[in-house]
Amino acid sequence: MKLKILSAVLLYLIFNSSAFSQALTSADFLKTNGTVIRKNNGTGAIVNLRGTNLGSWLSMEYWMGPLGTGSLNRSQWTATAFSTYAGTNVQNVFDRNLTTRWSSGQAQAPDQYFTVDLGKKSIFNRISFEAAGFTGDYARGYKIEVSDDSISWETAVSGTATTENVFLQLPNIYYKRYVKITQTGTASANYWSIAEFNLYMEDDIAVRNSLYDRFGVAAADTLLDGFQNTWITTTDLNNIKNMGMNMVRVPFYWMEVMNNDGTIKTNGFTQLDWVIAQCSSRGMYVILDLHGAPGGINGFITSGQAYINNYWTDATSQQMTINLWKALANRYKTNPAVAAYDLLNEPLSSNQTLYPISQFYNTLYQQIRAIDANHIISIGAFPGFSFVEPPSTYGWTNVLYQVHNYNEDKTNYNSQSGFIDAILLDIANHQNNWNVPVLAGEFNFWNFPDLWQKYLRGLNALNASWSNWAYKVKRVDSPVENWGYYQGNTNPAPDIHYDSSSVIQSKWSMFGTSSFTANTTLINTVTPYTTVVPSVPPIGRTIWLKGNNDKYVSTEGNSNPMTCTRSTYAGWELFQVVDAGAGKIALKGSNNLYVSSENGTSSMICNKTTIGASESFTFINVGDWKVALKGNNGKYVCSMNGTSPVICDKAEIAVWESFTWGDGTSTAKKSLVQPQEEDIDQGNLIYPNPASNTFHIKAEINQYAIKIYNNAGTLVKNIEKSSDAEDINVENLPAGVYCVKIEGEGKVVNKKLMIK
Repeated sequence: MKLKILSAVLLYLIFNSSAFSQALTSADFLKTNGTVIRKNNGTGAIVNLRGTNLGSWLSMEYWMGPLGTGSLNRSQWTATAFSTYAGTNVQNVFDRNLTTRWSSGQAQAPDQYFTVDLGKKSIFNRISFEAAGFTGDYARGYKIEVSDDSISWETAVSGTATTENVFLQLPNIYYKRYVKITQTGTASANYWSIAEFNLYMEDDIAVRNSLYDRFGVAAADTLLDGFQNTWITTTDLNNIKNMGMNMVRVPFYWMEVMNNDGTIKTNGFTQLDWVIAQCSSRGMYVILDLHGAPGGINGFITSGQAYINNYWTDATSQQMTINLWKALANRYKTNPAVAAYDLLNEPLSSNQTLYPISQFYNTLYQQIRAIDANHIISIGAFPGFSFVEPPSTYGWTNVLYQVHNYNEDKTNYNSQSGFIDAILLDIANHQNNWNVPVLAGEFNFWNFPDLWQKYLRGLNALNASWSNWAYKVKRVDSPVENWGYYQGNTNPAPDIHYDSSSVIQSKWSMFGTSSFTANTTLINTVTPYTTVVPSVPPIGRTIWLKGNNDKYVSTEGNSNPMTCTRSTYAGWELFQVVDAGAGKIALKGSNNLYVSSENGTSSMICNKTTIGASESFTFINVGDWKVALKGNNGKYVCSMNGTSPVICDKAEIAVWESFTWGDGTSTAKKSLVQPQEEDIDQGNLIYPNPASNTFHIKAEINQYAIKIYNNAGTLVKNIEKSSDAEDINVENLPAGVYCVKIEGEGKVVNKKLMIK
């Protein structure tokens, strides 16, 4: 019988059976410990959080899901016009009645105008003016202008109409008080009539408030509950678990939990309670991400409130955010399934000099810590680490730092690859210099599967946590952009302004994941990297180190300064990795003496008989067989590009501070693949061969990669393995001849595999 579960997930469950066997308990409570996250309140096993974002669920985004478009509240609007026909009224255009109207009472001619004063500056990106049943009375031509003061006008859009009801998507998001429509056409037999005039905005706050205006808060939230109960279900959480993931990041908008007046909603925690409980029962963690805060925290439409970025100067918005997090901390302070509090998503201060982001983080941190001393707090390093302070500045403890990695040069492979190199080094530097874990909370590497894998390999090597954006998205992009594991739902979004509650509910009910298409390419690209065991130094192995100049590091024997100048490796270029305690390693040269950093005061040497502080290093695996070494002085080992002796005095990891490493000759070294006679007939490295659903491999190393190529040389399966005995699932591969490449500990083995 064929296996029905992805092999990577099955192997994870086999070798980590305790991970998903029962609901999370107090022993699973996470805290940070140096650069990693550990169970048992920071004292247990390392946990690298690997998951996805439940985007457009509790924080809705128009491009991802069927948000609809919110119509602005018109209760304070006033209209004026160049002329008004007897029996009609300019204010009729705001009464939600398509049978009443304003009419000019004159034949249409250029320069006739209709102006609306919104009473205050408002945000909109869409406009409609409908003649409805007043046949033929639509504007033959129009120019839409906007203004702050009704004196200076900016043209937004112009055009001609061919139907009574004109709906226009504007080219920009506008924050204006006045809107004017000027007639540019001619219709001698028709008046100009408007039955309804509306402005719209498609951000979260506009849609929710539009629903509140129409149905009231309770009924609107019931409608939203219906959408939310469709968009994410237990099936979706099972899908995520079956990819081997152990975490979901849950973006939520502040209005999900809180009313406009700042009070907490009676049922505001319903969905959060549900997802936390469901994830806990599956052995999965939840990161609570306040994706949009009161007042706006960056002006991005994707954070729920377009254009507005008032949080930084509005004391009311700040207090509402504090109260929101205090409520969350009180509710979840003892819950082990909550991995972290993600306080502000992508915060971008309106004035970083006057209102530094870290200052506001500290306010929230202190308020939460007064209630909850135990949960990890996530600090958003956005747009980069330079916008926030290290934890030592404020005395923060049990914090992680979060990065979001997007390079908008979406079709440029070299640009994306170089970007990955840079951000992995940036993460490594801050992770180790600030002594904190790092979460890559959002990222996308577009239609470059191998670069997704390069990035994930690097994060896993650094023991960094990660969650891609996102789990599902309604659209499919051309060229491919890979925004979701499930995609492509073309059902219409509701018309928030006109649709009845039952129609809105019916339209939203069409967005369950079963109505989407699985993005199998992305699923198969990411899944092999979800279950890789935490990265550990290669204790007990004999290795070589090669600098960026393509030369090997050499001890030069005894008390001579070490160099990075050798073209080959032999005795002086080999180092045994020794456990130095407290997570540190030491390097023993072929002379049986230890390498010393000399505390960065002089060139490094290999002549110490014992391991002391200067002989202890942090082994920083930056992925793809690259490593940096940090001395006890807090500085990094530098090759000096071979121009002078190796030294340990550099503050950052850069090109000369990262080394390629691999296994050298050692009688103690294990072979890459060690067949056992009882398992492998006549020394075959993989068996059975031919295989049908699975084949088996026996290795005696901790980490290696298996790549399977078809007859055309195309990579069809790429798996990072983490156990010395593995069953590899190949049931999805057609019958034929394949090449299996096994890479690990500096060696490569190629074997032929037949699948029947």
